[in-house]
Amino acid sequence: ANNNGKVGLSGISYPGFYTSMGMIDSHPALKAASPQAPVADWFIGDDNNHNGAFFLSQSLNFFFRFAQRPEDPLHEPLKDFNFNTPDGYDFFLCMGPLANADAVYLKGRVPEWNEFLAHPTYDAYWQTRNLRPHLKNIRCAVMTVGGWFDAEDFYGPLETYRAVERQNPSITNVLVMGPWAHGDWGRATGDKLGHISFHAKTSEFYREKIELPFFRHFLKGDTNYTPTEAQIFETGTHQWRRFAQWPPKQAAPRTL
Repeated sequence: ANNNGKVGLSGISYPGFYTSMGMIDSHPALKAASPQAPVADWFIGDDNNHNGAFFLSQSLNFFFRFAQRPEDPLHEPLKDFNFNTPDGYDFFLCMGPLANADAVYLKGRVPEWNEFLAHPTYDAYWQTRNLRPHLKNIRCAVMTVGGWFDAEDFYGPLETYRAVERQNPSITNVLVMGPWAHGDWGRATGDKLGHISFHAKTSEFYREKIELPFFRHFLKGDTNYTPTEAQIFETGTHQWRRFAQWPPKQAAPRTL
């Protein structure tokens, strides 16, 4: 009762991965899904490793938060790791061998840290965690979202869009990329990144003019919506651009 039987699914970061998983072999009630900054392949491009190189500073801070797992039901806010210096290179130089990260700072409280470091190559452990080959039998509309300045999950959105497009050619599958750090399209105004201004509230525009119309159309039948294959914010010119395919037909690779 009190619903039209149509379900939408969305999430940012790891919940974006949950959204991707939820699209596979789609339930008949699922009509629209939006994986946002979704993890796709943790070794090749997302979070822990970038092209196989361990993302040390981000990972230490991230897993340090895991080490604080609060026992009280109020879940006090988790604290970031205090590097006590703006010089990351100097910090890790003084830390010494990578094993000291666990011995000195994490103190065995984060089993995931040691588990990930135990697999320094793209072995079966990582290959089985690659989501891309499994993005099949998707029957809902999909809108994948990512940020050009997302240090954690920049690889995931582009690869999720590409895999869904290749393996589910008959569905509505669109891509949105904006000038955002990790998840900022969902919680910030998006008018700047650090000292760089984009001369527009890009996050508010996305939420009101892109995300909301997508879900209103597929969940509530709003006819005032036309899917755009790719809506991309072009930094430098400070404008949203629409493309009929991604990468754009007119794009050409260059060697720098």
